[in-house]
Amino acid sequence: MPDEPTDDADATGDADATDDADATGDRPTATRSTPATDRPTAADPPASPLDRIETRHAVGIAAALAVAAGLLVAPGVYGAVTGPDGTVAVIEIDGTIDSGTAQHVEDNLRDARTNESIEAVVLEVNSGGGLPAQSERMYAAVDRTASVMPVYAAVDTLGASGAYLAISPADRIYVAPSAQAVGSVGVAGTAPAPSGPNAGTTGPDKAGSDPDTQRERRQTLANLFIANVIEQRGDEIELDREAIAHADAYLGTEAVANGFADRFGFVDGAVADAAAEAGLDDYAVDTRRTESRIPGGLSLLRRDDGTVVVADGANDELGDGLILAVAPEAWDETVGDDIVMTSYTGRLPAAGDAADARTTTGDAAVGDEATATGNSSAAATERIGAAAAANGGDGV
Repeated sequence: MPDEPTDDADATGDADATDDADATGDRPTATRSTPATDRPTAADPPASPLDRIETRHAVGIAAALAVAAGLLVAPGVYGAVTGPDGTVAVIEIDGTIDSGTAQHVEDNLRDARTNESIEAVVLEVNSGGGLPAQSERMYAAVDRTASVMPVYAAVDTLGASGAYLAISPADRIYVAPSAQAVGSVGVAGTAPAPSGPNAGTTGPDKAGSDPDTQRERRQTLANLFIANVIEQRGDEIELDREAIAHADAYLGTEAVANGFADRFGFVDGAVADAAAEAGLDDYAVDTRRTESRIPGGLSLLRRDDGTVVVADGANDELGDGLILAVAPEAWDETVGDDIVMTSYTGRLPAAGDAADARTTTGDAAVGDEATATGNSSAAATERIGAAAAANGGDGV
């Protein structure tokens, strides 16, 4: 009788064939069978060429529709995932420059340099200046940042004296046409007064240096101020050093004409141009303002002997001989109208009282002698003209 498959053979199936192949080295003869439901039968009619063409046509249409849908959806999905190309940081410089202002600007510029998402910076400026050292701190931070990314500045109303020094390293300076004061490159201080020996001090100059030394020190600060501005914008400013040293504050229209500013514009335009300079087609704007508004003036103390010092909120003295990098438009806001201020140019004036020829109390320009004697401002103006002529026209 012919051999019939047994249950054992069904159970072993391919495994037996594989074992035989391993033992003999021959190709295995047993293979897994196709399920009966997948096998074509004689009852199934063969597919016609027309059926195959129609099937392929339908598949092609479906594929085209899928590709079109992907092209429509992909940009939105990609944009939602990737976000903008980068960020433009807008950093505010507002009010009188003091240590708080400088710290605010330094911290935010440092963050901009180290934040990989920030590609450009715009300085939003409305300041008439302030303390020289703090203005220099900001100047250094702006200069360092401009070496690694575009830095633009936009001046609203005031961008003068210490504030102008701070933004002078910017790649481009925008000003509103009606800006009231741009430039004013110079420093100012209280009128130098002689100080004699004081029994309460450890040295003769502890209570304050002599007037000549005070003048020289202020001139040194003014010279440094002018040198920095010329280094940064000497190619743009169409004035010589002597004209810059006059420390004039210019209207926005004048500032663009003489090169103290590059073009008319406002913050939004500066942001758009800075983003374009950084190669950003799609960008976010991150505005950095102080948590509380920067104070509009400096705390001052008047001693019994009439000298004035800068003080912090705790009324601790920070230094004798008030020296400020402020524009005339910011003097009243900064020191009040009852403190006599002397303006300094970038060239050492002639020795003697002529060095103090130009002072101001509020809006009226008066001389030291006029202040002491109570002469009218008109008479004082005549002496100012004569003293300025003796100094070669120097003055603010």
